[in-house]
Amino acid sequence: MKETYFAKVKLRMGSLIGIFMLCSMFSNLYALPDDISRDVDVTLTKVTGKITSAVDGQPLPGATVMVKGTTKGVVSNFDGDYEIEVNDPANAVLKISFIGFKTIEIPVNNQSVINIALEEDNALLEEVVIVGYGQQKKATLTGAVEQVKAEVFEDRAVTNPALALQGETPGLVITRGSSRPGREGINMQIRGATSVNYKDNNGNLLPGAGPLIVIDGSPVIDDEAFYSLNPDDIESISVLKDGAASIYGSRASNGVILVTTKRGTSGKMTVNFTSNLRFNTIGIRPPTPTMQQYATVWLDGTDQDGVNAGYWGWRNRETLERMQSGEEGIYTTQYWGDIFIGNYPRFDDMYDTSVSNQQNLSLSGGTEKSKYRLSVGYSESVGNLQTAYDGKKQYNVRLNNDFTLSDKVKLETGISYFRSRLSSPSGGLGVTSISNDPPFFPAKNPFGQWYANFGVAGNRNSVANTIEGGRDESYADQLKMNIALSYDITNDLNFRATGSVDKEFWDQEVYKIRVPQYTWFGNLAPESVNSTSSFEKKKGNVTYQTYGAFLNYNKTLWNDHNFSVMAGTTAELRTTDDLRGYRQGFEDNGVYDLDVALLDQKVENSGGSSNWGLLSYVARFNYNYKNKYLLELTGRRDGSSKFHEDYRWSNFGGISAGWVLTEEPFLQNIDGLDFLKVRASYGEMGGQVGIKNHDYTSSMSLGTAVFGTTASNQTTAYVNGLTSLTRTWERIGMANYGWEIKMLDSKLSLTWDYFTKKNDGMLISVEYPQVLGGKAPKTNDGVLKVYGWEAVLSYKDQIGDFKYNVAFNIGDTKNRVTSMGGFSAYNAGLNGIVEGYPINSFFMYQTDGFFANEAEVQAYYDAYGNGGEIPDASNAAVRLRPGDTRKLDLDGDGKILGIGNNDEGNGDVKFMGDATPHYTFGLNLGFQYKNFDLSTLFQGALKQNVVRTGYLAYPFSTVWSNQTSEFLGRTWTEENPNAEYPRMSAHPGKAAWNWKNNDFMMLNNKYVRMKTLIVGYTLRDFKLGNMNFDKFRFYFSGNDLFEITKIKNGFDPEFGESTNSSYPFNRTYSLGLNVTF
Repeated sequence: MKETYFAKVKLRMGSLIGIFMLCSMFSNLYALPDDISRDVDVTLTKVTGKITSAVDGQPLPGATVMVKGTTKGVVSNFDGDYEIEVNDPANAVLKISFIGFKTIEIPVNNQSVINIALEEDNALLEEVVIVGYGQQKKATLTGAVEQVKAEVFEDRAVTNPALALQGETPGLVITRGSSRPGREGINMQIRGATSVNYKDNNGNLLPGAGPLIVIDGSPVIDDEAFYSLNPDDIESISVLKDGAASIYGSRASNGVILVTTKRGTSGKMTVNFTSNLRFNTIGIRPPTPTMQQYATVWLDGTDQDGVNAGYWGWRNRETLERMQSGEEGIYTTQYWGDIFIGNYPRFDDMYDTSVSNQQNLSLSGGTEKSKYRLSVGYSESVGNLQTAYDGKKQYNVRLNNDFTLSDKVKLETGISYFRSRLSSPSGGLGVTSISNDPPFFPAKNPFGQWYANFGVAGNRNSVANTIEGGRDESYADQLKMNIALSYDITNDLNFRATGSVDKEFWDQEVYKIRVPQYTWFGNLAPESVNSTSSFEKKKGNVTYQTYGAFLNYNKTLWNDHNFSVMAGTTAELRTTDDLRGYRQGFEDNGVYDLDVALLDQKVENSGGSSNWGLLSYVARFNYNYKNKYLLELTGRRDGSSKFHEDYRWSNFGGISAGWVLTEEPFLQNIDGLDFLKVRASYGEMGGQVGIKNHDYTSSMSLGTAVFGTTASNQTTAYVNGLTSLTRTWERIGMANYGWEIKMLDSKLSLTWDYFTKKNDGMLISVEYPQVLGGKAPKTNDGVLKVYGWEAVLSYKDQIGDFKYNVAFNIGDTKNRVTSMGGFSAYNAGLNGIVEGYPINSFFMYQTDGFFANEAEVQAYYDAYGNGGEIPDASNAAVRLRPGDTRKLDLDGDGKILGIGNNDEGNGDVKFMGDATPHYTFGLNLGFQYKNFDLSTLFQGALKQNVVRTGYLAYPFSTVWSNQTSEFLGRTWTEENPNAEYPRMSAHPGKAAWNWKNNDFMMLNNKYVRMKTLIVGYTLRDFKLGNMNFDKFRFYFSGNDLFEITKIKNGFDPEFGESTNSSYPFNRTYSLGLNVTF
C-alpha cells in the first residue's frame, strides 16, 4: 500500500515521544533543588501561625505553606494551624496558597509567629470547565457541557467509572445488562441515537453508540481504557453534548466525555491510601419456580385444556399432583423411564454472596518546578456464582509529571498501565443454567456422580458445567504514554504540541471439557455436558497513536473585548493484528493448549491485520464583550482512510452564542437573582460507522464448491460484494437552546436545555433487484431525527455546622427514522429499524379482553373463519375457547396477521412504543455535620417499555423447558373471569396466541433505585501513636441497595428483555478506609 499523508504527520510529530522518554529518564535529576545547603551547621528556626479567610475569618484547612525556592512545605491542619522550619529567618519568604484564594508571599523577617488572612480570588472562584482542546469559564461557556467532580468517584463500591456516572448527569444514559464483573454489557449514550449502524457483539441493534472518550487530551484506544481506569485517579469529567463537541468533528457525533486525571501539587509528599471490602448479595431473584410451583403451572394449563390436555413426559395428572405435593422420589415418565425427581431449584445451587475488594495508594508532591503523582491500584471483583470462580482482577499504575523548564516552557508527561484478568466458566451460565430444565434434578446422584437432566439425557447440568466443563480466561494489558509541551511565544500567544501512544495486548483462551453424566442409579447417560472437548485461543494487539499541534492566542482589547483563537492539526493512526485458532478433541490431563488437541477433527484458524487513519485541521474562535455577549465559532476538516481519496474529506463546524442577562443594568438590582444566561448553538459532526476499513476497495473471499471429474470440495474465490467509491461521511447536525440561572446567593441553580439532532446522509443498506448480481454497498440514503430535553435543579446551604445539598436531573430523548430506503415492513414484536418509526420499535397485537363464553368464540370464528394465524376451529386441541385472547383485525381484511407496513390499513399489529428508556433521572442528597457526612443517589427511569422473550416469558412457550411462576393465580378461570391475563394452556401454539406479542405483554418497567449510599466519619489532623494523619476516614458504602419498581415479577429493572439469562443483579455493602498523611 502506498504511503499516506497520515504517515507524514506521524513522522513530523513522532519526535515528541523522544522528548517524553528523555524527561522521564532525567526527571529525578531535574527535581534536585539547587538550593540544597552544604553547611551542616545551619540553625533552623520554627515559624507557626494560623491561616484564615479574610472574608469571614474561618480557618482554612489544607492550605499549602512553602519556603520559597525550596522543596520544603507543610499543609495547615483542620483548624488552619501550621508549623514550618526555615534555615534563614532573616531572608526566607513563605509562599501560601489555597484553592479559591489568592496566593501570597510573606517575608519571615525573623518572626516566629505569622498569622495569615487569605483573600478570595474571584477569578479562581469562577468554575473552570474542561472543553475540547482547552478550558473555559463556566459563566461564559456557550455550549451544553456538564462537569462531574472527583467527589462522585470517592468511596464508591465500584471499580468501573462508567457505573459511577449512572444517574449523575442529564443526557448521559448508561445502561447495563448484567452485574457480572467485566461482563456488564455497558452502553453509554449521550442524547439518544445518532445512527442505525451501531450493534453489539451479538449483532443486535443498539439505540446508539458510545461517546468519544478522551483522557488527558488523548482519545482512548477503546472503551475498556475508561472502564478499567482507576476511579481514584479521576480529577473531573466533562460531558460535551451539543455543538461544543463539534470541535472533535467526526469523532464527536455521539458526544464527548473528557476525563482529567489527578496531578501533583507543590509541597511535601502526600501519601493517600484507600481500601474497601465489599459484600455482594443477591438482589431481585428471577421468577424461577420450585418443584411445587412448576407442577401447579402444569396442572393449571392441563385443567384449562380439559379433555384435550397433554401431559408431555409426565404422563398423567397423578404424576403432577405428586410433584405439587412436594414428594421426592422415583417417578415413572413417558420418555425417560424411571427417574428421580425432587425439589432442586438450580438457582440455589448456583448463586450466593461473594466478597470483593479494592486498594489504592498514591504519592504526590513536588516543587515549583517539578510536580508528580504516582498511583497504584488493585481490585478484585467477584460475581455471585458460587460453584466456580467468576470475577475480574485488575492492576493499575499511573505516573503524571509536570515540569516548568523555564518561564516560557512547560512539559506534562504521563504513563499509565493496567492489566486485567477476566476468569469465568466457559459454559453453564446461559440458557442452560436455569431456563432449559425443570427444577427437579440435583447436581449429583447418590454415588457422587453428576446427575443427568431428565435422569438419562445428560446434555445439561449447569453445576457440572461451571465446575468441570472448562474455563474462559481473558487477559488484557494496556500501556499509554502521553506528552504535552507548551511554549509561551509571547504573553498572548502559546504553542502546544501533544503526543500519545497506546498499546493494547489481549489474549483469550476458552476450553470446554466433556463431562460425563449418569443416571440416578449410576449408569452412564447417553450424552454429556459438552459433546466434545475443544480449545480456542485468540491473541491480538492494537497500537493507537495520536498527535497534535496547536496555536492559542488570547487578547483583551480596551478592557472589554476578550478574544481567544485556537488553530491546530491532529493525526490519528490505529493498527490492529489478531489471530485465532480452534481445535476439537483432547483428553483432560490438566494441560490446555492447541497442541494437545487432535488434527483429524474440526480445525479452524483465522486472523489478519487492519488499520485506519484520520487527519484533521481544527480551529476555534471565542469572543465576549464584558463577559456579557458571548460568541464561539468552531471549524474542523477531517480526512478518513475509510473513504476513497476523492470523497474522504469533509468540513464540520459549529456556532454558539450566549447572553448573560444579569450583566445588563435592568437585571442587576433584582433581589435573589445572581446569574441568568441564555445560550444557543448549532454544530455539525460526521459519522463513519457501519463500513469497514478501506471498504471502497474490492476484497476476495474463499469458499468451497463440488467440482472435478471425481466430484469433491474444491477451494473457490469470489468477490465479496460490490463496492462504492462515492459514499462519504454521515452528517449529524445538532441544535441546542438553553438557559442557566442562579439565585439566592447562588444556593439555588437551574439549567434547562432543548435539543434537536438530524443525521442526514446516514449510511444504510438499500435492497436492489437480484439482477444487480451481488450485495450492494451501503449508501448515504438514510435520515434519522432526534429531539429531547434536559433539566438540572440544585440547592445547597449551610446552617451552622450543618451543610446540605439537593440536586435533581432529568431528561428524555426520542427519535424517528424518517428515511430508510423504503424499508417499512414490520413484524409482531421488537423491530430494529422501520421507516417512519423509532429505532427498536414494538409492534404488538391490539386485544379486546378474553372470550367470556363459547358464543363469543363462535362469533369470532364466524367473522374471521380460520383466516391468517387464527387457530384451526376444526382441531379441538387448538381451537379457541373461553378465556383465550381476542385479537383485533386492525386492517379489516378478515384475517389476523402479525405483519404490516406503512401502507394505510395494512397489517394487524400496531406501534405501541420503543425500547429506549425515557425520562431518566438522578436525585442526589447529601449532608455534612462536623465530622459526619452522608450522601445518596437515587437513579431510575419513568418509562421503559419491555416485552419479555425467552423460555420464561410466559407459560408454555415450550413444554420441555422450565416454566415461569410469575403468572400463578393471575390467569383467567371460570371462577376468575376478570383476571389480568388469559387462561393457561399447555399447548405451545395456543399459549403463543394467548400471550406472545399481545399488547398486555408490553410493560412499563419504570423504577427508582437507591444507586448509592455513603455514610462516613472523617478525622483531620489526627495522631495515632507517633503517626500524624492529615485525614483518617471510615465509611460505609452501598450500591443498588433497594428499588421501587412498577413491575414486581422477579426481574431486575435493568435486566433486559430475555428471560434466558439467570445471573442475578446484586446489592453491594462495603466498608472502607481513606487515609492521608
